[in-house]
Formats: sequence, structure tokens, C-alpha cells
Amino acid sequence: MTEQQKELDEDQRELIQHVMQQRRQELQVRGGGPQSLAGSLREVIAARKIGRVMESRELSLLWKSCVDETIEPNTRVVSLRNRVLLVEVSDSVLMSELSNFHRRPILAALKKARPDMQITNLKFRLNAGLSRRQ
Repeated sequence: MTEQQKELDEDQRELIQHVMQQRRQELQVRGGGPQSLAGSLREVIAARKIGRVMESRELSLLWKSCVDETIEPNTRVVSLRNRVLLVEVSDSVLMSELSNFHRRPILAALKKARPDMQITNLKFRLNAGLSRRQ
């Protein structure tokens, strides 16, 4: 090989390296290359709030299984945030009764049924829009 061919090869290598570096930067700007299927599914579930809907149904079923059948129709589970279960109640009398007399037994039943949820407290919120069905 002549000196001129070696120089050409080095110039080509530098050019190739430069082009590859530009491509990598472009991929980073666009979000990178291929993603795992698990990562893509997580993004779709989060975007469509599928996980929250499933969690809401699961919480409602859990609540229904842990409270008296006369209480359940007058309540509605709203959310579980920071290990606190928020429940809407149809009237202030029931809300007072739940807060003062039923909170501990219901909380114990919830913890026993689903220890993985780590529910530490119950909060009740008045929602007069809930119809009292008995």
C-alpha cells in the first residue's frame, strides 16, 4: 500500500466514525433505537390509563367483599393514594358511622384480604350525588 492509500483509508475511517456519531445522536433525539416489548406495553397502558381502570375495579371488588352488604350500596371507592383508600359516602350520618365505628374493622379486613396493597388508612368523603339504595 502506498502512503496515499493509507491516508485515504484513514480519511474514510474518520468520515465513517463521524457519520456514525451523527446517527447515534439523531437516534437519541428521536428516542433511541428499538425498545423492548415490555417497555412499549408499559407506555401504552400508561397512556390509555388501563392500569387505573383495572385498579379501580379491583378496589371496588375488594371494598365490596370487606364491608357489610347494607353499607356497600351507599359508598363508592374513589382511589388508593399513598396507601390511603378514599371512599365516597352518600350521606353524613353514614360517613360519621363509618369513621367512628367501622373504620378499624374494615381496615383490618382490607389488610387481611390484600396485604400487598399495604392500605394504612381510610378516608371518607361526602358525595350527596350517590343515591341511597336500600
